[in-house]
Amino acid sequence: MTRQLQITLSEDTMQLLERWLTSSDYPEKEYNNLINEAIKLYIMEQQRNYLDQPLKEVAIVRAERDLNLAEYWFSLEEELW
Repeated sequence: MTRQLQITLSEDTMQLLERWLTSSDYPEKEYNNLINEAIKLYIMEQQRNYLDQPLKEVAIVRAERDLNLAEYWFSLEEELW
């Protein structure tokens, strides 16, 4: 099933889109498929970035915690020697 969508793009985006489409080896009738795939890829990339950010933040917090624990245990070992 397909649905029609009317959008407004800036002139520079339209020029970029036209250059991309005309430089492709796809026939003009395939342009809708190309644009459709480009939008899907962009959305998937945005979703991946949206999920990666919280994971990075948690990893940084855990890395700091682990470093503090390692330094603490190292200082205890140093006292024993």
